[in-house]
Amino acid sequence: MNFMIIGHRGACYYEPENTSKSFKKALRLKCKYIECDVHLTKDNEVVVIHDNTLDRTTNGRGLVKDFTLKELKKLDAGKKEKIPTLQEYINLLKNKAYMFIELKKCDNIVGKTLEIIKKNKIEDKVILLSFYGDYLKKVKKINSNIKTGFLSVRPFLAIKRAKNCKADFIGVYYGFLSKEFIEKCHKNNFKIFAYERVIESLNKTQIKNLINLGLDGIALNKASI
Repeated sequence: MNFMIIGHRGACYYEPENTSKSFKKALRLKCKYIECDVHLTKDNEVVVIHDNTLDRTTNGRGLVKDFTLKELKKLDAGKKEKIPTLQEYINLLKNKAYMFIELKKCDNIVGKTLEIIKKNKIEDKVILLSFYGDYLKKVKKINSNIKTGFLSVRPFLAIKRAKNCKADFIGVYYGFLSKEFIEKCHKNNFKIFAYERVIESLNKTQIKNLINLGLDGIALNKASI
């Protein structure tokens, strides 16, 4: 892989996060790697939304898992966008970008997500991410060929935990990164990328400084540099 500019929840600086508009904007910015987050609905459909609640990103209230897909589709996720299903995300990006899919804390999310990946024959086009090592262990147990990434806010113990779940990537919040840690990741055969919070927007100088540390990629809200 070349240096990865990863569209964080699409291009969420410009459009509502984790929506079709945000993913399409990332594609227009020529982003080759696009990230999303997934949860399960009450009727076990995989939907693209970051939080386990609806309150922040939609006009709904309550837990995602307490609503059926049909009920969730009635909500406004910003600019009259609907909450996408994982299948809709794949339909939009298939053959256009690598898909980074973050598995959120949710029963059965691993199995349901892998079913959809297998159905679409995109095992070589996805990287499954999670803060939960057990989820990534399960992914590798079911299909060892799928790339995974262990997420951590801080570098502390990240390499040890990534090794434990046999991850291929490590993702760490940019504010805690150092050249020493990045070199240590590479010595342990991990690709390392940074991410910014959704409320942030790194400037070109900050991005250049991060690239100079030796990173393999950055997840950016603007989805471009």
